[in-house]
Amino acid sequence: MIRRGGGVEINMNSVGSADTCVADFRKRWSMTQVPAEAIEDFRNRAFGSIKEALGGLILDDSSISDAFLHALGEPVSSDDWGYINKPTETPLWHALERRTTLPEFVLGLEVLFHIGLDGRAQQELARLLRKDIVASGVSVSCAESNGYVTFYPEGARLLDEQVINADLTWLGAYPEALKAFSEALSVYGSSSQHRHMLDCLRVCIEELARKLLGNDLSLEKNTVGLLALLGPVLSKETRNMTRVLLDYYTRYQNEHVKHHDDWTPVEVAFILYLTATFVYLLIAARREDGHD
Repeated sequence: MIRRGGGVEINMNSVGSADTCVADFRKRWSMTQVPAEAIEDFRNRAFGSIKEALGGLILDDSSISDAFLHALGEPVSSDDWGYINKPTETPLWHALERRTTLPEFVLGLEVLFHIGLDGRAQQELARLLRKDIVASGVSVSCAESNGYVTFYPEGARLLDEQVINADLTWLGAYPEALKAFSEALSVYGSSSQHRHMLDCLRVCIEELARKLLGNDLSLEKNTVGLLALLGPVLSKETRNMTRVLLDYYTRYQNEHVKHHDDWTPVEVAFILYLTATFVYLLIAARREDGHD
């Protein structure tokens, strides 16, 4: 619905999605130092992309700015829209300009995908922002899942692009597993939350296994079924390696995670990427075997 200066109606479903997005984002980001010039370069590029993909939408519909400000906890603007003639003059634009640190600016970008914008415009904005991230060299990754874009601190670029991003996309068909995996990513940067993160990673694999195999068994009891699922697309040696890794993975979760709190950042990152690799392998194998 197009509104300029009239009464504002905010889609409460979009507001709920945006509120959840903000809460998850603040847990997810423990930002490493990024050169100021890289941040400024990224901001300049991103503003250009927003103008290209969303300029007409945010200029013509005042409720978009209102929903954006509401999600970020800022007062809804009382500007007279009769005098706003450019996207750069809208309250949404000004709110993004005020967000000068990289985490806060990226939070603003992520909120744009949770306020009910046109789907095609969102897809175009996501495409442009991915190019902006690469061109500016900022330590940010993004992935699409269920129509939303998630930004998270970059780890190992190859693993993030080929595994983490693919998982977030493919897990859209497995909502319980996606929820657990997203929660693990949301607390990745907080050392006090490592136990919770490791628990979430196990839940992700366990829920995915249950959906793939059509049962409600524990991960340990589903290992044989998962290996059978992988049988048609893996060699004997790779299947045996996966069996050993799954065995040690479940032992680690049952014996170490439940009784210790001395995990190092390297170990936590290893378990994250190992979990993501399991997810990638299982879904990719299922797709290659013609099930999806």
